[in-house]
Order: sequence, then C-alpha cells, then structure tokens
Amino acid sequence: MSELDEYVEEIGLFFANAGLPRMPGRILGWLLVCEPAHQSADELAAALRVSSGSISMAVRMLVQAGAVERYALTGSRRTFYRLRPGFWLREAEEKAKLAADWRKLADRGLAMLSDNSGDAPSEGQAARSLRLEEMRDMYAFLETEYTQIEARWRQREKKQDKGKRSSSKESGA
Repeated sequence: MSELDEYVEEIGLFFANAGLPRMPGRILGWLLVCEPAHQSADELAAALRVSSGSISMAVRMLVQAGAVERYALTGSRRTFYRLRPGFWLREAEEKAKLAADWRKLADRGLAMLSDNSGDAPSEGQAARSLRLEEMRDMYAFLETEYTQIEARWRQREKKQDKGKRSSSKESGA
C-alpha cells in the first residue's frame, strides 16, 4: 500500500471514528490528494478499489453535505466530482449556525422555566436553570468564536490574494 493510499485510509478511519461511514471519508481523502482534482465515479472506484455502487452512495452523501460537487468537462459525457470550492469556510459557517441554534434552544428553555417559576424558585428549578445557562453560555461563546474565525479567515484570504497579485505584477506576469 502506498503512502497516498495509507493517507486516504487514515481519513476514512477518521470518519469512522467520528461515527460516520468510512467510504465518504475515503472519497474525500482521495479528492484531497488526487490528480487531476476532478474524478469520475469509475476513476474513484478504481483508485479506491471498490464497487461503483459504494462510490455512488458515498458521493451522494458528500454532495448532500456540500463537501463535493458534480463537475462537467467540456466534450465529456461523464460526470466528475471534486471538492467543492470554499467548503472548509462553509464548515465554519455551519458550526456558527449550529451553535446559534443551540444557544436559542437554551434561551427558550430558560424563558420557559422563568415563565413557570411562580414566586420563589425551588432548589430543583435553580439546578435546571443552571444546566441551561451553562449550555447557553457555551454555545454563545462558540457562536462568537466561529464568527470571528470566519472573519479572520476572510481577512487572511484577502491578504494572501493581495500578496499574490502584487508578486505577479512584480514578476511581470
């Protein structure tokens, strides 16, 4: 097994350890390192030494997740697949949205408890509120952090783009 194959398998195992199917991880791993960057289902099946059926199901999952997109080449009838440009940033955006959703659920739970509190909060009600406050505070923190990560990433990309443009001007390109 080549080092490249081992790397692809490592990503497949990473998926499996995260509770996800292994095959989409293997495909994602291959699309990270293959040349050319786009591959047909037949090319994926050959590279990963699996059936076209397992490729079909796994690619469908990756397309639905937004990690992979269908790609057409002029003059070819085949459908190719490649990593979706900007996918990694969308992952951070998705995590920020998920954190916001969890925070909102915690806020809703806290509001529900305060509406039903009556006059004096019981010891049990204080414990319930504490659990929800901990959840809300953690997800509010994560929401802010992921949003800041997105902003810093976009700034970093702009700086890199500026640097690439100025270096190409200097070299006369």
